[in-house]
Amino acid sequence: MKIIYLINKFALIITLALYLTLVFGLYAQIVLGAIQIICALILFFFWNKFSNKTREQLYIYWTVVISYGSCWLIDWTNFNDSFTFIFGIIIVPMSIAIYFVYILQSTKNYIS
Repeated sequence: MKIIYLINKFALIITLALYLTLVFGLYAQIVLGAIQIICALILFFFWNKFSNKTREQLYIYWTVVISYGSCWLIDWTNFNDSFTFIFGIIIVPMSIAIYFVYILQSTKNYIS
């Protein structure tokens, strides 16, 4: 668990640092998202070892991720482009990423 936590924390810090150059931050965010989805799928193998609180946090995480992914199926042509870009492409995914690292921090001591 500690390795998964450290990988995610490192990827999050790199992504935040690369946002100094907006374009590289967006590319790093794609990589971060892929890393986090893979890590979240790996956590299912340890599902029985987590507390109920951690399971609930993971339920919330997956609900938000699936909801966010579903929003990409909506036609966004009538919305303000700046708002959609800043909020929908930068703020929401990074908030989800920070929440997942928080979950990993609380679970890193469950399994060595």
